[in-house]
Amino acid sequence: MSRSFYKNAVLISMVSLLAGCGLFGKEKLNIDGERINIITENVDLSPDYDIEKYKIRLPEPYENNKWSQTGGNSMHLMGHLKAADSLNEIWDENFGSGSSKRDFLLSTPVIAHKVVFNIDSKGVLSARLLENGKEIWSKRLKPANRDDKTSAMKGAGIAEHNKKIYATTGFGNLFCLDMVTGEIIWNKEIGTPIRIAPTVNENKVFVQTIDNTLIAFDAIDGSELWKYKTDFDSTTLVGGAAPAYNPDLDVLIAAFSNGELRAFKASTGTPLWGDMLISRRRTDSMSNITAIKANPIIDGDKVFAAGNNSVLAAIDLRTGNRIWDREISVNNQPWIAGEFLFVLSSDFDLLAIEKNTGKIVWNTKIPAVDEEKSGVFGLGPILAENRLIVATSNGYIFAVSPYTGKIINYVTTSDGIELSPVMAQGITIFTTRDADMLAYQ
Repeated sequence: MSRSFYKNAVLISMVSLLAGCGLFGKEKLNIDGERINIITENVDLSPDYDIEKYKIRLPEPYENNKWSQTGGNSMHLMGHLKAADSLNEIWDENFGSGSSKRDFLLSTPVIAHKVVFNIDSKGVLSARLLENGKEIWSKRLKPANRDDKTSAMKGAGIAEHNKKIYATTGFGNLFCLDMVTGEIIWNKEIGTPIRIAPTVNENKVFVQTIDNTLIAFDAIDGSELWKYKTDFDSTTLVGGAAPAYNPDLDVLIAAFSNGELRAFKASTGTPLWGDMLISRRRTDSMSNITAIKANPIIDGDKVFAAGNNSVLAAIDLRTGNRIWDREISVNNQPWIAGEFLFVLSSDFDLLAIEKNTGKIVWNTKIPAVDEEKSGVFGLGPILAENRLIVATSNGYIFAVSPYTGKIINYVTTSDGIELSPVMAQGITIFTTRDADMLAYQ
């Protein structure tokens, strides 16, 4: 990974190497120039407050021992993570096949019990030591009667629970494996391709197929508990949103490619309420895709959800009534810490929002696109040690102040970042398009 720092502009200028600066270093850089929008939001996202007079207060950072599934945990609520002030690269390892025209990396890594797990675009699941990236085992998750040409995007997602790894694949299977040995405990053949990581907690596994069928399984033996199917939108985005599950409240929140957001009684599958995260104001072709790709979040008595079709909403968990909404297109899971929600829009607006009111505290443009690039997308944010970490598919990693929105510094990578970063035990992992994991501590 190159750690050269660049001034980013529409025409990138030459700058000197800043030696010795980690990702969270205290050096400040001025980033000049304008960012070219991929999708233009025709809405006002200016702050509702004077940031010079507004104080954002966040909970103290804590060290999380796990990142057990997509979004960190089953509620997708991780708070303020602990890390060093300045991160240094500790290892760089390839874990298999990366993204191509046919296959895509879909699953963020999972970290549990000092081991990092990942599944590549061909459906190969591997386990590595978190401290040095050394491989422990790998297993190809392909049914015996299928070949590589029968399904694109073979690896969909993974989760860890009770020292077992649950993996979904594009072949339409749900696997349960022993975390230590990689041996398959059971394999459920669903038959319909899966593009979304499973959600697991309290011995329940929730899986969503490409045709908008949501299925609950017993995590111990793989038996089916219940099933729900909604309308399918054939024009969608690669991947999708993993359901959010609060076992204490027995509530599951699922998001679908047709823009539907629905709450269920998790034990029985009984629908509780529904919403459609679809804006009627947007007319450009990309925003007309109704898919919800950002993971919903359960935070106390509220649900926070965002869709590609320009709706970011806070919803009452009990009634399904909207508390507030904003016209923002979002494909990354928002991040909640204390009383604030941080979100990266499809248009590269990084915003701090009061989670109870929906008011914008600050808005920072992430200058991640230059005139040589097209189709660039953003990833993140995550909040660690008073820094918001945001990555981009063209190889930038930014550290941004959660208090002011100012870009503190950034680094570039030789390969583009493909998946949102994950963090556990103070180690941050970025995944590149070529299936390299870059570990920082």
